[in-house]
Formats: sequence, structure tokens, C-alpha cells
Amino acid sequence: MVLQIIDKDFTIFKTKELPAHLLQNEFTFVSKTDKELSVICESQNIPDEVLIPEEGWKCFRIAEDAPFEKYGMIAFLADIIAAQNTSTLVVATYDTDYFFIKKEKFGQVIQALKNNDCIFV
Repeated sequence: MVLQIIDKDFTIFKTKELPAHLLQNEFTFVSKTDKELSVICESQNIPDEVLIPEEGWKCFRIAEDAPFEKYGMIAFLADIIAAQNTSTLVVATYDTDYFFIKKEKFGQVIQALKNNDCIFV
């Protein structure tokens, strides 16, 4: 599987309102439910008024075609990540999937993925 590291630091946080300027940044992921508004963005772009920030995340994405009909990609990667005794946060977009890993485990996870025939571009 072909993957790509996004060489940025990320923070996940809850907020009451989404500052419009966040959508101008290269990477901003927003999830809204009936109970919360959660955002993942580059750490350098965190707004001042956030609830419950969780800093220290790194990211990689699937860098090959990942059509909706192609299944098992997330499960394959999640199994490798889980074997490293860490968790992952997966965010799906229309085109691909993004995997967020805590910074202190990121290098170990990347090496494990390479050991399982994943290629980074």
C-alpha cells in the first residue's frame, strides 16, 4: 500500500464555534454531531478559545486510489498500528483516509508499516 506522511504537528480539540479562518488552512478536519463540534488542525493554527485540546499528533494518509468499493484498507493498517500498542484516529475524506498517531509512537508505527510492505512517497 502506498502512504504519505503529512509532515506537520496536529491538535484535536472540541470547540463551541468553528472559527472561519481555520477553513483557510491546508489541513482542517471538522466533525459535528448533536453533542459536539470537534476539529483537527495543524497545531500552529489552534484558536485561543478551545475546549479540551489534545496535542501531539502526527499524520499519514493513503496515497493511492481508495474508491469506496475498495475495502479492507483501514483494517489492514489498523491491525499493524494496534500491534504497536497504540491507537489511531482515522478520518475519511471523499478521496482518501488520514491516520493520526500520537507523536511518541509515530516513528515506531511508520517502521512497522514499512516492515509490512507499505511504501511511503
